[in-house]
Amino acid sequence: MATHKGHVRPKPVTLLLAEPAAVVDAEAETAAKLFKALSDPVRIRLVSLIRHSPGGEACFCDLAEDFAMPQPSLSHHLRVLVSAGLLTRERRGTWSWYRLMPEPLETLGHLLREGGPLADRPAPLSDDDRATRC
Repeated sequence: MATHKGHVRPKPVTLLLAEPAAVVDAEAETAAKLFKALSDPVRIRLVSLIRHSPGGEACFCDLAEDFAMPQPSLSHHLRVLVSAGLLTRERRGTWSWYRLMPEPLETLGHLLREGGPLADRPAPLSDDDRATRC
């Protein structure tokens, strides 16, 4: 950092706007909706249970047995997952059956994959940046 009349002036920072930023911009709203829907441990468990159920689908009655919560609370969590597009719901008689949709998980996988736009990959620093870094 340079000084001017006893004051420290911060060095300007250059933001890198590369292809990954454009990918994140294009999918940011969808990704945020999916991350929000999966931000609860109950919903993550529901996705896992449904994904690993025989035939890739599960009845509400079977899911209710795995959760110690009132029916309206479990219904709310399932409704959030359906609204986000992670699950589909089909009525069969008096019961609802849920199935996992692969496309939303593929979207998240694309963003989080190694080398993807949200992967842990810091931007390279120039020699000047390294010298003035905190």
